[in-house]
Amino acid sequence: MFMGFDIKQLFGLAPSAEERTKACRARIRKMKREIDQQIRDVERATKATEREIKSCAKRNDAASARALAREIVQARATVSKLYTSKAQASSVESALAHRVATQTSARSIERSAEVMKHMNALVKTAAVREEAMELSREMMKAGVMAELLDDALDVALDDDVDEEETNRAIEDVLREIAGEIVLPHAAKHAAAVVKEEDVEAADLLPTVDSAAERSASTDALKARLDAMRVGEETA
Repeated sequence: MFMGFDIKQLFGLAPSAEERTKACRARIRKMKREIDQQIRDVERATKATEREIKSCAKRNDAASARALAREIVQARATVSKLYTSKAQASSVESALAHRVATQTSARSIERSAEVMKHMNALVKTAAVREEAMELSREMMKAGVMAELLDDALDVALDDDVDEEETNRAIEDVLREIAGEIVLPHAAKHAAAVVKEEDVEAADLLPTVDSAAERSASTDALKARLDAMRVGEETA
């Protein structure tokens, strides 16, 4: 800077590839700090949700506990993705650091399938998409990426959700947090329903037996009347 002016901008001098690469590394470190903050926020919210589940379990509110357990399953999946994104960002940062340390040509990084794969995954991850896209543009300017990756600007679709697997995860969360409070309650409720159905079925049986007995009694009475008529006619 000279008298408040950026000399490079004043004379139209662009930053060198090395300077841009260092800027990319700084952006990656910023991204990783933001990822760490997101992880802490999600985990803090998860702790609060766990306390709510315990409260629901104590008052035998299984429906609310299950809904909250689903939130925890989703939160844990989010944290897992964030850790994966952080690892991918670290891999890209390592490649850039290696380039600066060894003066490796930009083309060698550009052709690195591993780096391209990590960048592609970062750009398509909702939690860090905006930062990753900015990083991609900076890497283009630094000469370490030829162009934005295919579909990089498309909104990534959420992963397909296996409802059966999610339900199993929800049951695991309930068992882990509520222990023998919510799940046995649900089991007792199911057993009560079965017992009630058995009682209803049992109540129907005497009705059926009584009807059969009445039918048999009527037939016997008719038979006796017929026998009496035959006797009278014979006499």
